[in-house]
Amino acid sequence: MRAIGLRALREARGLTQRQLAKDIGISQNYIPALEGGARRPGPGVQERLVKYFGCRFEDLFQLVLVNPETSQEQVLQPTGQKPSVTRR
Repeated sequence: MRAIGLRALREARGLTQRQLAKDIGISQNYIPALEGGARRPGPGVQERLVKYFGCRFEDLFQLVLVNPETSQEQVLQPTGQKPSVTRR
């Protein structure tokens, strides 16, 4: 899971990483880790972010399956959209 839309939504609201972390009750170091792809949000953080921004899950997150043998990635799309496959 990648938080692909987090930075754009945060910046569109004029929020600092520190302010967003405070508003949703998480460590201020967690936001840059999410935005940079170093951390994956758990279900509780996912829910808080979706509620906070009042957006769809897909606006914030991208689900990715990685084949451990080939490192090939498959991005899971919402229903009705074609999946994309890339190599790492």
